[in-house]
Amino acid sequence: MASWTNSKRSFKIFIVTVLVAITGCASQSIQITPNEEEPVREERSKYGVTCYGPNLSEFQWRGPAGIISQSPQFRVHSQKLPMQRNQTGLLLVFETVKQEDVGKYFCTATGMDGRGHVISITLTVTKILEFDTPAEQIADEYADYFIRCKVKGNSNPTFMWSYNGQTLKEKTTSGKYSVLEGGLMVRNVTHLDSGEYTCRAFETTNKSSVSGIKVIELKVRHKPVFLNHIQGDPVDLYVFQTDSVNLSCQNSAEPAANMTWTFNGKLFTNPADHYLVTFNRPEKLGSYSCTATNSLGKITRRFNLIEGFKPKMPSGLSVARVGDNFIELQVVPNDKGDELIGYRVEYVTRVVEPSGKTFESFDMMNFNTTEGPFVLVNLKPNTEYITKILARNRAGNSEYTEPIVVRTSPVIVTSGAPALFDGFLLQQLLAVIVAVSFVTGL
Repeated sequence: MASWTNSKRSFKIFIVTVLVAITGCASQSIQITPNEEEPVREERSKYGVTCYGPNLSEFQWRGPAGIISQSPQFRVHSQKLPMQRNQTGLLLVFETVKQEDVGKYFCTATGMDGRGHVISITLTVTKILEFDTPAEQIADEYADYFIRCKVKGNSNPTFMWSYNGQTLKEKTTSGKYSVLEGGLMVRNVTHLDSGEYTCRAFETTNKSSVSGIKVIELKVRHKPVFLNHIQGDPVDLYVFQTDSVNLSCQNSAEPAANMTWTFNGKLFTNPADHYLVTFNRPEKLGSYSCTATNSLGKITRRFNLIEGFKPKMPSGLSVARVGDNFIELQVVPNDKGDELIGYRVEYVTRVVEPSGKTFESFDMMNFNTTEGPFVLVNLKPNTEYITKILARNRAGNSEYTEPIVVRTSPVIVTSGAPALFDGFLLQQLLAVIVAVSFVTGL
């Protein structure tokens, strides 16, 4: 390997614990960097340490196996390292740290006076926590399952579990989860418990702390279930000419489900869990069904594809009654053939801010009835509202009527004077009259 300057190769320096022993003709003029005392290095990591000092020469690193070569062809080697000012140094490089690298390493150098200088470090290598755990585990639905997580070797780590970002700490013998020796107990497993569980292992000694992470995918064997709920069986879907509708049968199943489809009772080929129908001719209307099947069961969903028609626009929009905080609207009822399910009222008011800016406040209210009146409530007094109404049926909506402008009533404020026939005042007045009559002898 070329020199540090020529190759410009950077070595990631990890914090280690170093035991410094100064032997022979010891001197503080030789140093190491990083300046630490007993290194602990993880297997497979990179490590570099430099010994250096002023006015020193003939640097050499020696390890448990003898003198360390300066040839870069070796995994562990040394190389000269230019330093600032009048200092020189020698870098000890571990391209990949292994268990066999454990031991003491000496750096020696010669001063200008011919005296020898030496400094040493003692390297400890810790193993990486490796898991002896299957990355995919399969549970049966509605049974308890123990997710296994084990570390190789003689380690005795502490474990921590998480699922969907939530840390699982329970160690009780009941409840949904229990962190036990060797794994995680999940009780009464359902398909909703499937997903990725993270097992973290920690091992701490007086010299080091190491950890490892294992992600385990839990698959739960279950019969198919639909991912979305659609009300009705069959589900009535209304389409207009050239419209397209998506028949969705998306489902969860383990093992994965096979799909079969029918139209008006006849099978047709479609392996997907959805089917797009474009209504471009009457023959596309009718009864569709999808069935998802695996070894544990099956589910079926049915659709009726019906040609839809929009209801006619309502007529005769008018005000039935108005107050300071409500408006009652009425319309001429639509024909029964429109098969209405209700109406929708849109109302807009202009709001003027203290700054003089004006903006429109938009509101809308659905009425699930075909009989009026249709009451708009919680309105502002003495305010104009621009209102319009449309009719709704299961296939769609009519056009809006032409808007009408309605103003709510102003709030009537009383003068605050007592009413003439207030009960208490009337009693007081009668008492005064009786007293006067008695005095005057009337």
